[in-house]
Amino acid sequence: MADTPNQNTAPSVAKAMEGKPVEPSFAKATEGKPNAKATEGKPKRGFAGWWQKTTGEPLKLRDKIVLVVFAVVFLFVFYVSLDANKYPALVRVIAGEGAVGVNPTDRALDFGDLAQGTSAVRRVDIQNGTFMPVYVLVWETGSIAELMDVDKKAFRLGAHEGTKIEFSTYIPASAAVESKFNGRVYLFKIPTFGL
Repeated sequence: MADTPNQNTAPSVAKAMEGKPVEPSFAKATEGKPNAKATEGKPKRGFAGWWQKTTGEPLKLRDKIVLVVFAVVFLFVFYVSLDANKYPALVRVIAGEGAVGVNPTDRALDFGDLAQGTSAVRRVDIQNGTFMPVYVLVWETGSIAELMDVDKKAFRLGAHEGTKIEFSTYIPASAAVESKFNGRVYLFKIPTFGL
């Protein structure tokens, strides 16, 4: 009896393969691995998939390098800003000649109550407890910044060293009585990595 095209030929192939050993290395090599053709059309997951979906191109090595450099710079700036010493700064103008009211505190640059034409000085101790030098940058904000002078705005502080920064405020004669000047002072300690 001859085989017709509509007849199932699988049993005849199975009979022909009977007794022949199957190659075990081929069976193990393909076991559990997806077919390359099956995964070719699937979209990638994660950032690479988002990048490809957005730009229409796969993520290239150059793009990966730029992203890593950007991430390192971002984390460095984030660390420096979190590590900064932050001090509220304030002064109040009062009436009288040479009158000064002092409010001593170590948590703020509080210049107290100052009369017109008087000044006050506050000092901040800064210590570098790390094994490498740091670059210290002082930045003032707010309305008190125009009245405040800093003796060291930017300087290098060696490993395990300390120094004092002096902040002085002068109240001009034109300042209105009972006016308040306030702001913030930031002391950024930027690691130099031995440079």
